[in-house]
Amino acid sequence: MSVTSTETVVAAQNIRSLSSSVRRRKDSQLKEVYKQASQSFLQRDFADAFETLQPILLSGPQLLEEDDLSVEEERLVAPIATATRNSRIKVWSLYVTLLNAIIELGPEEGKAAVGSKQWRDIAAKTRDGSIWDEVVRIGYGGEEGNVDIDVVFNLANLLLSQSPSQTTNQQHLETYLATSDLSRTPRPDQYTPNDTNNLRELTSRIKILELYILHVLPANEEWDYAKEFIQMSDILDDDHKEVFRQTLEGLEAEKTQRQQQRNEEQDSPQDLQPAEPKPIEDHDHPAEHRRSNSEQDYGIEDPTNAPKPKEPDVRPVSRAKPKSHLQRNGKPVPSKTSPKQPSNDGIIRRTMAFLAAFQNLISNMTQSLSNNPLAILRFVLFLVALLVALGRRDVKERVKRITRSGWDKVRKTVGMGVKVSYI
Repeated sequence: MSVTSTETVVAAQNIRSLSSSVRRRKDSQLKEVYKQASQSFLQRDFADAFETLQPILLSGPQLLEEDDLSVEEERLVAPIATATRNSRIKVWSLYVTLLNAIIELGPEEGKAAVGSKQWRDIAAKTRDGSIWDEVVRIGYGGEEGNVDIDVVFNLANLLLSQSPSQTTNQQHLETYLATSDLSRTPRPDQYTPNDTNNLRELTSRIKILELYILHVLPANEEWDYAKEFIQMSDILDDDHKEVFRQTLEGLEAEKTQRQQQRNEEQDSPQDLQPAEPKPIEDHDHPAEHRRSNSEQDYGIEDPTNAPKPKEPDVRPVSRAKPKSHLQRNGKPVPSKTSPKQPSNDGIIRRTMAFLAAFQNLISNMTQSLSNNPLAILRFVLFLVALLVALGRRDVKERVKRITRSGWDKVRKTVGMGVKVSYI
């Protein structure tokens, strides 16, 4: 009996020794894969980085030799599931960062980088949140509470930036907070300065709570629940609770202000729109009016705003009876049918039209400058080049000659016009 028990102990020791050696070899191979994928990622070769990580993230044959003892048991487990904690966190963090970078490329560049089908699959599982289920199933045996906290933080950030709805993100975070040992974490005032590892873990968990309270819940309009969660949290101390509460109130006030501004912007065009056609109407010159202001912008004619061709005042009054304005000696005299002076309404309308056009000019100029800041720089460079050119003596003389000849032509033209008018 003693010999049998001794052999059993020796066999158990050999199995443990062989298992530890296998794990060390697996971990070294996983580190090599991580290093190669990291280099490809830094070189922005996303396709190669993605393909390099696939063998250690997929369940199936392992990176082991065929004569390993536990190879049959581990064939259905992905290598990442049996890796050490540090290696596991590094690989999953790189994988999540890689997926985010691929999606940030956009449809065209992303499909060109990793292929059309692959990009669609990555975008779909990232935006609907199924990437979280994939990580839990492959790396942690389906136990969401066993996921490393750093991996949880990266997954939550990925869904926060890429998923259009934060409902799935909220569900996974709540499941993790309920099933992990996060609720048993001591408060910050219960740690000693020498607890470096525990303080680092507490910092990571506070980051998870910050992400959940200040980002995910507000995105789902859960403002009241976020305030209650801050109040009922056992992990946050009084200082953290006060900071979280103030930040949450600031975010809520900022969102309310933005909503009010959007409502005012939506209402303001409706208030200003009826006043735009009024300055354009000019009853003193109806024959020159063809289109309203809005019709000039879009190139269409509105028959409701077009002047009627058969109005009795189409022609100016001054041309109705030209001979009645002369006496027998041929001298003009004042007539009651002379053209009417512009009324106050016409002056007000023209003034409003000028102010509206000036306001549109200023707003368009401001918008164009904000959209294209380099336009100011180009304008300044143009002025500098113009001043430098005008500083040359030959250029000045040439400009003077051209200006002098132009004025001479204008003077002669005006003189001829005066003579013709006199005749």
